[in-house]
Amino acid sequence: MSAKVMETRYYEGCGREGPIRCIFLGEFHPVAGPKIACQFPEDYISKEVFDAINAYIIPKPQIQKCTMTINALGHKIIGYPIKIDSARYERNAYLFNLCFICDSWSKTVQYEPVVKKLGEHLTIMEEETRFVSSGSSKLPTLLAHLLHDLNTHRKATLVEGDTVMHLKVLEIRKDPAPAHDHDVPVLVASVGLPRPGRPPRTTPREGAKPLQTSQEHIDIEDEEPFEVDMDADWDLTTRQLLPYINGYNHISKIAADTNVEKTLVKSCIQNLVYYGVVTLIPVLKFSNMYRATPKMGRLFCDQELQKSCLTYITNGSESKEQPTLPDILEILCSLQQGTTLRAVCERFSATRAAAIDIRRLVVFALLHGLIKCLKRYPVYIRQPARANGYTREPSGIRRLFTGRHCCDEICCLARIDQPTLDQIIEDDPNVAIIWR
Repeated sequence: MSAKVMETRYYEGCGREGPIRCIFLGEFHPVAGPKIACQFPEDYISKEVFDAINAYIIPKPQIQKCTMTINALGHKIIGYPIKIDSARYERNAYLFNLCFICDSWSKTVQYEPVVKKLGEHLTIMEEETRFVSSGSSKLPTLLAHLLHDLNTHRKATLVEGDTVMHLKVLEIRKDPAPAHDHDVPVLVASVGLPRPGRPPRTTPREGAKPLQTSQEHIDIEDEEPFEVDMDADWDLTTRQLLPYINGYNHISKIAADTNVEKTLVKSCIQNLVYYGVVTLIPVLKFSNMYRATPKMGRLFCDQELQKSCLTYITNGSESKEQPTLPDILEILCSLQQGTTLRAVCERFSATRAAAIDIRRLVVFALLHGLIKCLKRYPVYIRQPARANGYTREPSGIRRLFTGRHCCDEICCLARIDQPTLDQIIEDDPNVAIIWR
């Protein structure tokens, strides 16, 4: 099947990226008018096609120095038209536009910053040496170099005399979901696997307490933070927050511990989520319930995932009885609706699976979508209206019991702990719980 037939499956807005098919330089000649001064590959854009769209390649002055995308005649063209006013030109001005051509269905927003930077760079070269208007013999080689490197490596370096310019096609991601007070940020590697922790300890740190299953919130004071490269080029706020992003602290706690404004913490975390440095998971508590997802089957066939999981969850003891894949699957399959994390910890506390750090196993499984946390949403059931039409409205914290706020979010908003909220819910017969 030909490539042309294959491409008919795609359509404008399908979200797929296509290669750059051609790069051409359009200019306004003082005698011939708009024309293609140079293109690579040669004759990719015919004179007839260019004549039909040249009003958009060399546009009116009002829309020059603006990134433009034209989808016409089976081509999508990205350009950044430039006008240089100077008495050294015949009409006291020189107009040109370096354009990228892609398939009509291709996503091209990622090329817009590159086209703009190229246009501004060529403007400087033109003002200094008339590199563009003089019809430099280096232009065809430059366009061929650009086309090859941007398609192959998604980056290119242009060297002209003492001038060096670096270009890179950046990935344009969707805006991340808003970060909430109760969200827990977790550092992840670029491939989606959790960053490795510090070298595991073979003995407990002095003064560290063993994990107590009677606590509501998991005690993480003795947990080593994820390994973070503090020598990287982070901004000041990120440097301040990174040591507190350990997979267990929610955003509200991080803001309190670092004494940073909560809105600034949210903005920073959301930026890290956008670039894939951080992902968000629910708060880890013993009262949580989890259930397996269809992705659980990946553990049976993905050996890399199995190896990463075993490495990540081992608590560092030198016991001869190391956890196995069946041990992991048994624990994950025990996480189901109606069974709390506390019950699972108690069940496996005296078995070989005790060598598994269940906290880290839950974090790992959430990161990879192997399990899902079931959240509780309180709903205040309104009483029937009285004869005079008066209905008693919920007051205080009960105004948050709308079914739109989970218990974790309510605790952060009301600044109360989970046992206090549980007691309020239990004492009020007008409050129902929705699990989802």
